[in-house]
Amino acid sequence: MIAVIADDFTGAAEIGGIALRQGWNAIIDTRVLKGTETDILIIATNTRSKPPQEARKIIRELTLQLLSLQPEIIYKKIDSVLRGNVGEELLEQMAVTQKSRALLIPANPSLKRVIKDGVYYYEGLPLKESTFARNVKHQISSSRVIDLMGEHSRKNTFVISKGELMPDNGLIIGNTADETDLDHWAGRVDEETVMAGGSSFFNALLRKIKVHDTPAEHVGFAFGKKVIYVCGSAFPMSRSVVEDARMDGQYVSYMPSKMFCTPADQTLYMAQWEEDILKGIQGSGTVIIAVNTIEEPRVENLSSELGKTIATVVDNVMQRVQLEELVIEGGATASAIIDKLEYRKFHPTQELAPGVIRMKVEENKNLHLTMKPGSYTWPSSIWKYL
Repeated sequence: MIAVIADDFTGAAEIGGIALRQGWNAIIDTRVLKGTETDILIIATNTRSKPPQEARKIIRELTLQLLSLQPEIIYKKIDSVLRGNVGEELLEQMAVTQKSRALLIPANPSLKRVIKDGVYYYEGLPLKESTFARNVKHQISSSRVIDLMGEHSRKNTFVISKGELMPDNGLIIGNTADETDLDHWAGRVDEETVMAGGSSFFNALLRKIKVHDTPAEHVGFAFGKKVIYVCGSAFPMSRSVVEDARMDGQYVSYMPSKMFCTPADQTLYMAQWEEDILKGIQGSGTVIIAVNTIEEPRVENLSSELGKTIATVVDNVMQRVQLEELVIEGGATASAIIDKLEYRKFHPTQELAPGVIRMKVEENKNLHLTMKPGSYTWPSSIWKYL
């Protein structure tokens, strides 16, 4: 068995999609359970948004639990642009597994996310100058991958290219410009090295293992009749797609703009929002819920409160209507909703596009859950079912 620890839920789902693509069985879980039988066990965490010490504690406990299952490898799935506690989590995993180094390949050339000479390029521009840097909540002040690893991990981080010897110790980032580079790094792992990176590196590793030679066949599908799309991403492209859908006549229910103005009115606004969503489901069967504008937000951690509010509204709606499809955009939003619904185990069934994965939910047999990272593009196959 191959084990994977993912630092957010959409990343876990993305790994599940790669497993399907290459003909492997996969299970996504939020816990490590003894007796789990599958080719690839993916543990979904939300450590990307946790404080460093809390993230390290979670990784330490999960790694110890996974070691008891005796997996062939434990892959660490991280954000492809190195957001979160990448260095801290890898150092903790190295300590628990008693490995001296980690080979970290975060680049995703198929999405024009590459590393050259230690500089991260996003769609042809240095990361800090890219559209991505302008659209994420955390300021990106450097394009150098060593800087992106953070102050605590910088001194332990090295950048190398093909043909160079790997240091005996530390966090090693490989310059990666294309698929050939990914295959090269996949061939350089060994018993002393933790393997870590994005979905593209994991895909290359599975190709190198070559246990399954026949990829899964594409299977057609039809969405259920009652669907909620949760668009929780702040990326302008996502908001533009939602607005285009609204202009095209789809039922879009935006969060009330005054939701966080006064605590006393928040319950009222949530109730009104829930009724609007239910009205849309009863009418057309499909509702897109999203955030448009927020007036005078008076909360300390707006991003966290947004996730909790959306999760509560979705939970309340699902207690009143049996959904057949729940489609979620954004890792933090997905984690908030899944925690609220108390879902724990998922079975990937279809990869609709890279990073866009449809799954069965163990705790709700009547529901399919589909999700994608916020910075990825929705495939047309999703929107045509509106």
